[in-house]
Amino acid sequence: MTSSGAPIAAIVLSVRAAPEFVGAVRSLLEQSEVPEIVVANSGGGDAAAVLTREGLDVPVIESIPLLNPGAARNRGIAATTAPVVAFLAQDCLAAPGWTEARLAAHRAGRTAVGSALLHDRPGNPVATAAHLFLYFRRLPGTPGSEALPYGASYDRTLFERHGLFREDLRTGEDTEFHARLPAADRPAWAPAVRTVHRTPGRVGDLVRDHRDRGRRMVRARRALGGSTPARIALGTLKGLAPRMMKGLRWSGPGERVTVLLSFPFMTIGALAYIFGALTPDRPAD
Repeated sequence: MTSSGAPIAAIVLSVRAAPEFVGAVRSLLEQSEVPEIVVANSGGGDAAAVLTREGLDVPVIESIPLLNPGAARNRGIAATTAPVVAFLAQDCLAAPGWTEARLAAHRAGRTAVGSALLHDRPGNPVATAAHLFLYFRRLPGTPGSEALPYGASYDRTLFERHGLFREDLRTGEDTEFHARLPAADRPAWAPAVRTVHRTPGRVGDLVRDHRDRGRRMVRARRALGGSTPARIALGTLKGLAPRMMKGLRWSGPGERVTVLLSFPFMTIGALAYIFGALTPDRPAD
């Protein structure tokens, strides 16, 4: 495969060519240091045709069968050549400086670099509730000792030394991969790298989203030999107050009124997540 010459590759993970993946691609093309971009689309939908209609010339890997995230990631890795590999889900946008901040951390010696996560509806208490419930440990203000450095980019040699992502997992494929890495190679927290996540802004959407996430979490834990549904439900209940307090503490000063207004919706979201965890055998997609 001919080298792209770019120092970093960004693989957009698309399912059924949902319209929002175009925004993910555009956010990468708008970076001041444009990465090598590949779209890994599965489940149909003809992502290549969508991009052509939008006037975008970006390579696409198509799979008619719906792939698990690990399989989509692995196809993107195989289709790119840049020495650093990053991923962007179709419901996310790369904030300005996304590639530069990643590369700065990699050039400083990090083999894997995690990112902070923002949401796309600042000032909306429902969206803030959804974001804090799921990602309070990925706010830019999260202390490094408490941060979860997901949304990672990786030195390509890590895949050569430790293998690729597991393809049989519906979720949690990055958690499983990180567990295989030596401590020195696990993702470092880099809050200057910021990804924007599209977040449900209405209560009904929040309930459906959190219910389905609860179901998927149980399936992932079962696949990895982890917690039972009851333990996940109990942990969710016990963790609600800490999520609220830490979300308030780690948010920016201008966001705290919205965070306080989000607390009732966080409770609703937690109950939906627990319901999903306790009914894991129902379809979640």
